[in-house]
Amino acid sequence: MVRSVYYYAVMFITLVMMIGGAVAAAMNMTDLVAPTPYYMSFHDYKMVNQEREGEVEKTDAQLMEEYELEQEREKALERQRAINSLLKNAAWIVIPLPFFVIARRRASRRDE
Repeated sequence: MVRSVYYYAVMFITLVMMIGGAVAAAMNMTDLVAPTPYYMSFHDYKMVNQEREGEVEKTDAQLMEEYELEQEREKALERQRAINSLLKNAAWIVIPLPFFVIARRRASRRDE
């Protein structure tokens, strides 16, 4: 009796962990497909760079080039974060799976 309750508790807990990992993985997949846009406008970027003291004044063309590079860096960073989180959430699915399968087999043997 106690052993059956233990097996079902293990199955429940591991199932909840796998569901949580699957939901988080789905959210990270959407971050990969449709990443968060870069919010700083060129005007804001220009204002921030003009406020820095001790630097040589840059032309709008130079600032625009730096702005586009910054946008690309931010996109790459967001993509890398999404991949990293996706791998972490995959662990929440893969690690509890063997425990669930073993507990399910033992619980079904016990019920027979």
